[in-house]
This record gives sequence, C-alpha cells and structure tokens, in this order.
Amino acid sequence: MLKHLLLPLLLGCSSLALAAELRVHPVDGPADQPVQISVAGLLPSQTVKLQLSMQDSSGNRWLAHANYRADHNGIADTATAGAEAGSYAGVDAMGLFWSMRPEAGKGKPMPLPMHSDADGLRYAPATMQLEAFVDGERIGQQTLLRRINAADVVATPLQLHGVVGNLHHPAGALDDGHRHPVVITLGGAEGGIDSANLYAAWLASNGFVAVAVAYYRMPGLPKDLIRVPIDPVSSTVDWLRAQPFAGKVGVMGGSWGGIVAMAAAAHDPRLQAAVSWVGSPAPFRGIRRDVPPADFRAVDEPALRVGGRDLPFLPYVEQLNWNQPGAHAAALEQAMLPIERINGPLLLVAGGDDQLGASGEMAALAMQRLKRRSAPQADALLYYSDAGHLITPFLQPTTFRSDTGPYIPVGGTAEGYARADRESGPAALAFLRQALAEGDIRLTR
Repeated sequence: MLKHLLLPLLLGCSSLALAAELRVHPVDGPADQPVQISVAGLLPSQTVKLQLSMQDSSGNRWLAHANYRADHNGIADTATAGAEAGSYAGVDAMGLFWSMRPEAGKGKPMPLPMHSDADGLRYAPATMQLEAFVDGERIGQQTLLRRINAADVVATPLQLHGVVGNLHHPAGALDDGHRHPVVITLGGAEGGIDSANLYAAWLASNGFVAVAVAYYRMPGLPKDLIRVPIDPVSSTVDWLRAQPFAGKVGVMGGSWGGIVAMAAAAHDPRLQAAVSWVGSPAPFRGIRRDVPPADFRAVDEPALRVGGRDLPFLPYVEQLNWNQPGAHAAALEQAMLPIERINGPLLLVAGGDDQLGASGEMAALAMQRLKRRSAPQADALLYYSDAGHLITPFLQPTTFRSDTGPYIPVGGTAEGYARADRESGPAALAFLRQALAEGDIRLTR
C-alpha cells in the first residue's frame, strides 16, 4: 500500500520541477548594474538551488551556489529570500555574484574577464552561467552577458600632440548637435592606460564622453612615477574646449590617478568636478618601477609636477595616522593639495581598511581641508569601513579581492568590497551628472 501512495507523490514532485520557471533580467546587461533572479512555480516554502559560474581570463572556473525558499506565492527571489547553505548567507540580490570562488586554488583579486574586443579599445562581454535545481533536477539555465561597455560605445585613439589618450563616447554623441558632459579618466600606480580605459568605457556606457589619459609608463612618457608632469590633463582640456560636443569637463581617477585628478582640478579651474577613488589629498613619495619582488620602490623624491614645478609630498613615517594631531602637522600641511580651490565639487570614495593608500583617513583630512572653501560646494565622501584599496564600479567576485600577496597589502573583506562596488558606482555617476549638468546637454542613456 505504501508503495502505491509514494508513486503519485513522486510523480507530483517531478511535474512541479518541470513547471518551475527560472526568471532573469537583464540577461544581457551592464556589469555595474544588479541582476534580478527568481524562480516561480514552486510550492510555498519549497527549496530551490541556484548556481552561478564563470571563467576568468586565465580559464579558471569560479562558482557560487545557495538554496532559497519560495514565499507563499511559490516564488524564490534572491532580492527577498535569504540564502541558505551556500556561498553566502542572508538576503543579498547579488550575493551569487560576489561570493563566487575558484573551483581549485587561489583566485585573482578582480576576476571578471575583461578581454579586449577586436578594435583593442573596447571590451568583449563577460559570460556567466546560471542554473536552477529542484530536488537535484535542473529545471532551468541561462547564459548571462555582463558588459564593461555598452554595445554602442565608440572608442578611438586621441590624436593630440603630447597626450597619450583614447576617446570613448556613445555612438553619435560627437555630432548630434548637443553638448555632452566630459570626464577625463586616469589610472593608478600601475601606469599605462588600461585602468583609465576601463573608467572611460564605463562612463561612456552611462552617457558621458570620456577621455582616458595616461601620465606615465607608456611610450613617450616617464617610466617611473618620479616628477611626472600632470600637464597632459590640462592639454586635454585645451582640446576639449575647442570641440562643439564638449560641455562641462570633470576629471576622475583611481588610487594615484585620484591624486592626479585632485592635483589637476586644484590647478586648472576649467575642471568643474573631480572624483577620487581611494586617492590621497596629499601626494605620497615617488615610485621607481621594475624593482623586484614588489615591482616598485618608493623613493624620497616628488612624484608629480605641475607647470614645471615639483609638488610637495608626504615624508614616509612608519605606522603614522596622518589624521591624528602631532609633530607631523607641518609636513602634512605642506604636502596637502589646495583642493579647496577646485572649481566644482569633489567626490571621495574611500575604504576604511585601506592598507595600501590609507584612503579612509586621508579622505577625512580632505573633508576637513574643504572647509576652507570660499564658497560652499556639493562635496561628498563615500566611506566604506570594511573595504580596502581596490574598490571598483563593477559587480564581480570579491572573495579574493584582498589577496594581492605579501608586498602590496590592500585590506578589506569580501562583504565590504561587495557593498562598496555596488553602491559607489551609481553614486559616482549621479554625482557627475549633477556636477556637470547644464542647459543643452544629454545626461541619460
């Protein structure tokens, strides 16, 4: 008798699994925006397992999974259902994305594959696989595309003497008769132009015209970060002011690029907004590259120059919090950039556990310095206590974000970085849209 009772129950479970539906939106979307994931057609409180995977640029497979219980309507939604027995716990719509880990061995700090497209300046979309299981039976699967740049973004080398740069913009933006907000982007101490290109591609995907500019470690530019002129930023502004598509111009950079961004904006009033991702308002010592094992060595020489003049820099003091009072106050005052002179608002993105650039404490100093402004500006600080030095606007695995080796510690937790990545990108876009807005201008996509 028991055998005959179990048969219809098993058949019912199988039918239910076939009726369940995996829902994903968007399937093809920007890598800086969340994805809505749910499974419908379940029984109330029934469990469904979701699994997300991808391959990084080295071909290593990353994987995350979690169980979710359906609500009284038979829907399990990652935005409202807490993850159980999986790669992360609690309610987090993008938990599967940041909690992915490599199937074997260690992973990269930023594993989202960023392969250059055929033209070398744009990026091919990253591919992820999402699967749903009920009672061990796969009831749905979906391939997700995550784009660094929108499909219609155009990227071309900037033909400007003395400047190594690339122009990124939405298709048609240069000749549609409108003036568009422009942002000059700058990379960090790694040098080159790759990071600046990433920022520019992201901004262009969100309606801005962006110019990625290199300031060292490229052909024709200094090899070391020692007495590097930041004048290419102003030269780029010179060119932009002659372009009919260019509206207000801002500048944005990450790490050392954030320092350069603040220095440039403080010395060129034509820059009307600045964004610094984990940068310091006081330059650190210069960096001499290609010195193993850490691939850099700080030296007691200035890193930056403006108009042929060396900018002061902070002396190296072991384990000093520059945000505390003490005998170092005079050296700090001398090294601080005159950020209160920036002709527009300044946005600082900072990590409270930044073990490389101490961006949290340096941001506090910057906000104190900005009180010297002669006229108030809409300055802002985005402070993430559990994030370190590698905050990005892209949503990707963060489980190995702080694993950069013994020579360049960056700090931060996986959860802290996930929150910082998720919140800082939209906030920076909103800040730039507001700061660079003017009458005849297009600000949305």
